[in-house]
Amino acid sequence: MVKLKWLAAVSVWCLAWGTCPVHACQYNVREVGFIDVGIEPYRLIVYLPGDTTADQATSLKHAVSVALAETNIRFESVTTGADANQPALDLAKAHGLRRFPAAVLVSPDGPSMPVDVSRASSPRSEGGTPSTQPSLAEAVSSAVGNVLDSPTGRQILEKCADTYGVVLLIQGPDPQRNQAMRETISTAVSRIGEQLESLPKPIRNPPELVVLDRKSLAHEQVLLWTLRLKAEDVNQPCAAVFYGRGRWIGPLFKDEMLTADNLTQLLSVIGADCECSLDHRWLQGTMLPARWDEGLQQKVVQSVGFDPENPMTKMEMISIVRRGMGGSDYPGVPFDYREIQVGGDAEEDRGQKTPAENPKSEIRSPKLDAGLPSSRIIGQVMVGSLAGVAVLAGVTSLLIVLRARKP
Repeated sequence: MVKLKWLAAVSVWCLAWGTCPVHACQYNVREVGFIDVGIEPYRLIVYLPGDTTADQATSLKHAVSVALAETNIRFESVTTGADANQPALDLAKAHGLRRFPAAVLVSPDGPSMPVDVSRASSPRSEGGTPSTQPSLAEAVSSAVGNVLDSPTGRQILEKCADTYGVVLLIQGPDPQRNQAMRETISTAVSRIGEQLESLPKPIRNPPELVVLDRKSLAHEQVLLWTLRLKAEDVNQPCAAVFYGRGRWIGPLFKDEMLTADNLTQLLSVIGADCECSLDHRWLQGTMLPARWDEGLQQKVVQSVGFDPENPMTKMEMISIVRRGMGGSDYPGVPFDYREIQVGGDAEEDRGQKTPAENPKSEIRSPKLDAGLPSSRIIGQVMVGSLAGVAVLAGVTSLLIVLRARKP
C-alpha cells in the first residue's frame, strides 16, 4: 500500500511536470504585447549641413529628445561632409536628398521614408509682421509632431489598451466592397467575442473595428507607410490586426485573403495562453511609430490588473519571450525573417543593413499559409488543455480508490 501511495505521488508529479508547457504561463499573448522587450525602435536620422555649429547641434538634440519622449523613435544626427563612408548617407542618396538639413524615418523592418524638416515651411508672424524662419531645432521638432500626428493611429492605441485588439479596415474606392469587408470583419470580431469567457485567461472586451476612410488617407501617410502602403495605391479594401502596444501582426489582408475565417484564426492567437510555445520573432510584430504615454499605460493596468512595466513582471515576460524564440513554427511576421535582440541595448544592434542600404535585399510578400496561424498550433493548446483536465481527473480517481482501500 505504501508503494502504491508513492507511485501515485510520483505519477502526479510527473504528469504535472509533463503538462507544464500547457499550464505554466500566467500571461497571455496580449499581455506580453504591452511590454517593450528592447527590440530596435524606429530611427529618425537628421542630416545636418557641414556648417552646423556645436551649439546648434546641442540645441537640436535637446529639443528632439523632448519631442520624442515616450515614443519608440530614436534620434540620430549625421553631419554631411564629415565622413563620406557613413552608411546613413546611402539612405539620403536613395531618397534623392541633396539639400540639408533633411531627415529620414527608418523602420525596424528596414523601409524608410523622408521627413520634411524644411526651415522655411511656415514662417511665424507676430502682430502681422513676418518673423525670421524657425530654427533648426524648431523645424525638426515640428516635423516630429507631424510624424506622430495620426488620429487613426491614436485610436488604435486607445482601443488596444483596454480591448482584445483592433482590426483596422482601410477603405477602398468602392462603397459596396467596403461594406462587404466591414461585415466580414464584424463576423470575425463577433466570433472572438463569443469565446472571451472560455479563454485560458478571460479578456473583458472583444476586438474592435477601426475604419480609415478615403478622405483621411492623405493625412495618414506614416500609418500607411508602416503597413507598406501609399495613399494613391489603396484601390481596394485592406485590413490589418493590431494588439498590445499597437503591434501589427500577420499579413495585410486583401483580395481572397480577407475572409472571416482567416481573421478569426489570426485573432485567436492574441488570446492564447502558454505563449512560450509560439515563436516571438513574428509575435512581437511591428509597432506603430507612436507615443505611448502615461494615460495609455494606466488604461492597460486597469484592463489586465497589473503593471506590465513593473521591473519584476517585465523581467519575467522577457524571459518568456526569450524562450519563445525557438517556439512553434508560425512565420506570420509580415516581412523577411530578422534576428532581434531581446532585453538588451538596441543601440548595439546596428549590424543589419536596411533595404535602402542594401539594394540587393528583398522583402518577401506575405502568403496566406505564412500569414495565418497554423491550426496545428491552436490544436496543440486545446488538446493539451483537455489532456491536462483528463489527467487530473484520472489521478484524482486513483487517489480516491487508494483511500477507499485503506483499512
